[in-house]
Amino acid sequence: MLGCIVIIVATATAISVGAINVVSTIAADFALGGTPLDSKDLTPAQAGQAQTILVIGDDHIGKTTTYATGAEQDINGVHLLHADTFMLVRMDPTQDQTSILSIPRDLLVSFNWKGVPYDNQKFNSAYSIGRDDLVKQVVLATLPGITINHVIDFNFASFLGLVDAIGCVYVDVDQRYYNPPGDSYSPINIQPGYQRLCSNQALSYVRYRHTDSDFVRVARQQDFIRDAKEQLGVWGFLSKFSALAKAFGKAVWTDIRSSHAIAQLLYLAAFSQSRPIREVPFQVANPAYQINTPQGPEEAVLSTPQLIQASIRSFLYEAPKAALPASGGGSSTTTHSATRHHVHHTRHAARPTAASEDLYAIPASVGAQALTIAPEVPFPVDVPGLQTGPASPNDFHPYTIRDEQGRLRYGYRIDWSAGSEGEYYGIEGTNWTHPPLFANPNGTEKIGSRTYMFVDDGSAYHDIGWLEHGVLYWVSNSLNETLSNAQMLAIAQSAQPIR
Repeated sequence: MLGCIVIIVATATAISVGAINVVSTIAADFALGGTPLDSKDLTPAQAGQAQTILVIGDDHIGKTTTYATGAEQDINGVHLLHADTFMLVRMDPTQDQTSILSIPRDLLVSFNWKGVPYDNQKFNSAYSIGRDDLVKQVVLATLPGITINHVIDFNFASFLGLVDAIGCVYVDVDQRYYNPPGDSYSPINIQPGYQRLCSNQALSYVRYRHTDSDFVRVARQQDFIRDAKEQLGVWGFLSKFSALAKAFGKAVWTDIRSSHAIAQLLYLAAFSQSRPIREVPFQVANPAYQINTPQGPEEAVLSTPQLIQASIRSFLYEAPKAALPASGGGSSTTTHSATRHHVHHTRHAARPTAASEDLYAIPASVGAQALTIAPEVPFPVDVPGLQTGPASPNDFHPYTIRDEQGRLRYGYRIDWSAGSEGEYYGIEGTNWTHPPLFANPNGTEKIGSRTYMFVDDGSAYHDIGWLEHGVLYWVSNSLNETLSNAQMLAIAQSAQPIR
């Protein structure tokens, strides 16, 4: 959420009128967060140059109160602090992407703090032991070549306040999320499909990690950032600026205090508003998460210097832009708008076959199950004719949703388990034809009778949508984008109304 606000707040500088008031107001609101964080270990930001911000999400709703317990947690009179999320957000005016690298909280690291060695500790222990100062040191030691220009410690109170100030966030939920009240996990009950998440429901969604991994949770958080960014936009920000700034400032700790530093950051981020947010995966050696210790298997993440360097290179340097796979036997016209420049060109290439993309015909049972939800959906239910190899149908869910004007809309989502823990992709349809999800597609391409809209994160397609019968349909990738661009397009092209 902080990554979203850093990017969106900056869009105000694209409108020069009132920019000085924006800077001074942000400076005043940041001061509400209390004592500024120490600038030690931070590299001063140069005007007009790339900036990297370390974002820490801790689990507090007050200075001494945790979200989970609602009470203080102290050991021998020392307040115990925890952090859920560690992100590096990089905005570079020379690149067409804003990169986010999330550091796994369970990554095994070793460090020294005040003369005491700590070996084989999980990364998030650094926050409990030495707060932001130690986290900065561990990041710089673990990721050589990274410089940190600013740090922002962002707690749950900020998150809840920002979601409410935005007016809740429309999110394309990939699967059913459910933990009953009274369970050992935080309660949650969210159905799949495009919907509006508010307050604690939104917080439960981005924090969920019961049936998946920390990698999937990180991807879910970054997907939420993309959704919030598209929904708010420039004009939404301007109309809600006062509420956003107050919600953000009163519950955040940061080194960013001066109007000069804020103006530099806003100026840079203004360039990033029209660019996609790219999730950079942190490469690990044991994606299954288990290591053997004398006490038995333990959940932790291991990496190597080579894998870490690969993660750093991907974070610092622009990834290849998402390229559409060869599409029809005829011609197609493409409009790419990732940087708000429009380029038209025509391709003549052979369509990829299902076999070449590891795709297979869906079983007849999928069509039969889709027919059961058709009576609750007042438009044709499109179902793809293809699915990936290890996938299996998971959920068939009709729903209703109120659009931004409060009008009732209908929709449905069918999702497939992609074969990996916590990974689901799906097809969706709604008679809300202009939701925030497709407010600014990164490109469009006419193939046959359909014009497809592409939403990407810079290198991979996350959603492919099309309008038909006065309905918006789209295929959504899994949170970690396990489907290739070619698979996404082939599945979208294979979708037809079920009969």
